Amino acid sequence: MKSEMMYQRRRRIGKILSVLLICVWMMYTYSVQTVSASAWNLDEVCRVFELAIERNEKQVSFATSSDYTFEQLTRQLSQAAENQGMLYTGKCTYQKQVLGSQAEYTFYLSDDSLLKVKRLKNTAAAYKAALKALKNSDYTTRFYSDSSYYSVFYLMLQQHPEYNYNTLVWKNSNGTYGYRRSRELTKSEQNARMRAADKKAERFVKNRIKNNMTSLQKLQAIHDYLIRLCEYDYENQEAKGYEDSFTAYGALVRKKAVCQGYTAAFNLLAQKAGFSSIAVCGQANGGSHTWNYIKVGSGSRYVDCTWDKTLQQGGAVCYDYFNVGSEVMRRSHIWDTKKFSAKYLKYCKYIK
Repeated sequence: MKSEMMYQRRRRIGKILSVLLICVWMMYTYSVQTVSASAWNLDEVCRVFELAIERNEKQVSFATSSDYTFEQLTRQLSQAAENQGMLYTGKCTYQKQVLGSQAEYTFYLSDDSLLKVKRLKNTAAAYKAALKALKNSDYTTRFYSDSSYYSVFYLMLQQHPEYNYNTLVWKNSNGTYGYRRSRELTKSEQNARMRAADKKAERFVKNRIKNNMTSLQKLQAIHDYLIRLCEYDYENQEAKGYEDSFTAYGALVRKKAVCQGYTAAFNLLAQKAGFSSIAVCGQANGGSHTWNYIKVGSGSRYVDCTWDKTLQQGGAVCYDYFNVGSEVMRRSHIWDTKKFSAKYLKYCKYIK
């Protein structure tokens, strides 16, 4: 009987200790999840929010003037988020308890109240960020700017198809944008194709491009190599989904490509050889077409490997559209000269 009473007593003590431990744990959890402070002005409110964001707090409480509006306070939250490399999405709730001239505010932040972003301050920064993201297959970074540079990201994708393996540009209503991989290729499939094309381009430059060659000789070597290596893929020239023939991999590894594939391969080879080269998107013979625009010395010239390939007769390489000026191209090609002008060649330094 005595042992039974002792057992029951120990059980009661155990239950009491368990309850105490739970209470201590809840008090600790509440303390680390809540920032509470006094803020006498809006700058101090901003610092309170900034500390909460740094600590990944979901509940932020502070006392300040009762005259401040919700809009004034959330502007401080937005500024605090920017200071921490985040974007305030506008999603939060709050409570306000007025105590005379002061008020106790409590803001509740959810998982989607803040987004980690990379802010772009000007157009030059946008071009650099877009090209770096393309080359590195960065499909996770959310970019943000007061004025959207979505059009810059789209233009860089057009001008550099050597990194376009059915890559897409996205934008969100909250102002963020960036690149993402389509569902037609897995990450491993895309990476394998890009590595194979890159390896083939590096091997060509190592074996075929010599230091004693002139710039024109180097470009001609690239032009001739592509025309002799790659066949035009008539079967897939109107393909809508992903096809290797639209990529540098298709031209250099599978040896079959449409105009975008020729252009992508030429860009990649030219960059490996030290040239700045972009793709030009336009029309020829009434259909969509792409070709290359390259910096040569102090000037810039056009190369259309696709047309020189299709105009080729017998074994002789055709040079009708090699190292030509705009006057020659305009006889058969149409394009937006502002979107594909020489000024964009200077940005190629970000992918060399």
